[in-house]
Amino acid sequence: NYDHAAVLKSLSIMRKLINNATTKGQQGNDETSSKFRRVRLTNPKIKEAIADVNGALELMMCTGFVLSESDADGETYLVFPPGEKGSSWLSSALAMMESYENDSGNEIKSSRV
Repeated sequence: NYDHAAVLKSLSIMRKLINNATTKGQQGNDETSSKFRRVRLTNPKIKEAIADVNGALELMMCTGFVLSESDADGETYLVFPPGEKGSSWLSSALAMMESYENDSGNEIKSSRV
């Protein structure tokens, strides 16, 4: 059993993180781009949308993110490697996620009318 609204929120956040990691996270020097490639799992918004949603962490890892524990702060992060653009299927997967979000959002709105 799952909360459809929570799944949609999770998909939206994951799609944005993946998109940022593969675009903004690959531009400029490492100091400026690394913030788009690192996701702190204890961040409350991230915890709710990814760490606490069944399968979300695994999906992020399938797209190229790796789990990494920081020696500096002891936090666990999802990190997208520098110089990576993602798998060849990633752009179509992101488009499908966006389409699902849009279609589901429209269904929710129309059911409220």
